[in-house]
Amino acid sequence: MVEEISMYDISRKELDKIEKSNKVFSIIILLVVFGTFFDAIEQYNAGYAASGVSSVFHISASVISTQVEFITFGFMAVGAVIAGYMGDNLGRRFLYSFNLGIYAIGALISALSVNYSMFLFGRIVVGLGLGGEVAIGLTLISEIMPTRVRSQLTGAVNVGPGFGIFAVAILALIFIGPYEQIFGGSKLAWRWFLGILILPALLILLYRRYIPETPRFLISKGRQDEAFAVIKMLSENKLIPLKKLKNYYKVDDLRQQYNYIGLKPINEKPKTRELFAGKYARRSLLLFILSFITFGTSASFTIIYPEIFTSVATALHLSSTFTLTTIVNFGTLLGTFTAVFLATKNRKILISTLGILAIIGAGLTVTFHSYAYIVVISLFIFAIFSYASNTTIWLYSPEMYPTRIRNIGTGFILATSLGGVAIMEVLTSYVYALYNLTGIGLVAIGAFVVYVILAFFMADDTSKKDLEVVSP
Repeated sequence: MVEEISMYDISRKELDKIEKSNKVFSIIILLVVFGTFFDAIEQYNAGYAASGVSSVFHISASVISTQVEFITFGFMAVGAVIAGYMGDNLGRRFLYSFNLGIYAIGALISALSVNYSMFLFGRIVVGLGLGGEVAIGLTLISEIMPTRVRSQLTGAVNVGPGFGIFAVAILALIFIGPYEQIFGGSKLAWRWFLGILILPALLILLYRRYIPETPRFLISKGRQDEAFAVIKMLSENKLIPLKKLKNYYKVDDLRQQYNYIGLKPINEKPKTRELFAGKYARRSLLLFILSFITFGTSASFTIIYPEIFTSVATALHLSSTFTLTTIVNFGTLLGTFTAVFLATKNRKILISTLGILAIIGAGLTVTFHSYAYIVVISLFIFAIFSYASNTTIWLYSPEMYPTRIRNIGTGFILATSLGGVAIMEVLTSYVYALYNLTGIGLVAIGAFVVYVILAFFMADDTSKKDLEVVSP
């Protein structure tokens, strides 16, 4: 019996023929990664700016930090779900072509705010824009890249946040550290700090008009001629704006070259209920819990690192926490690269192993909490493997769903991740206030024990497998 061939099969085979060194893939990745880079800076910069905001609006810096991070991550979750729906109905690149503009408007509102309510409203807009950024970026890269490099390049999307977390501490030193007088002192410098990244973000937005729609999405909507035009463009190492692409290739030539004449067109409608039915319900439940744990725990630690290292810096006779925070933030970047390097390994084993190593880092923090040097080392270890775990879950998520619901599935998972941060940041801050490092270390250990058990017994291996095979 001859196996029936679909347009998905042809498009996948043609994408897989494209050379790994194709410069167009590199450009697409860079445009996505730069977006997530600014995404991460904007996620965490308000925490650093809290003291300056406090001096203007006369509200406790600790209250501002907690409220702002809760609002930012909470509305990023909302933005991720909205982007998920729009991505599966209107296309991966539709919202992606302007969501950095949404973030830029929010950042500008916060930077120019005349009262605290306006400042918080700006953070709501920022959250909505940034939530869509990651959800669509992961889906777009997973669908457009050849199977052999799909996992590594989808994981590379999280390299941007890795650099962003590292960079935000440096930017804070420049704008609101010892040099803040250059930018107008404590009452003005934080505004420059929040608003300065609008310009490069808008520049990236300008060049995103060259990012193509994914062939898989186009095929799922019965737009196969456009899909194979994109494939031909990529194979020729070109990037052509969508409006011009429609008339760039002759339809008859495309049909003859890729031999899809006579194949039944596919026209799938996204049904969100599929996420919660059959085998996809099991996958959704697993990924909701794993993403909540890994990103919620790791990001909440990142938020309070400056507070944690205040006492550690004193014990080590350091004048500021900048050096210690930078060291551990470098661990988050290293963790992202670790996940990308290991992306083709068996998912079940990889996810479980990274979780165990994160537990070891948290365990060392609890055991040696009285020794300043060991605290720095143990938190560095925890940062590496908690963020490696997070990156692995994020690159794993788009592989768990078929094209028709891939974006909304990824959006829900990211929403759970971001909601996890909003909740865990409050919990972690509360526990740290009561029980210091021992308390938050035990919280991390407990969370990752659950993570490892669920991953070992429930995760499916999708490494190096075709998307249509693992998620038909």
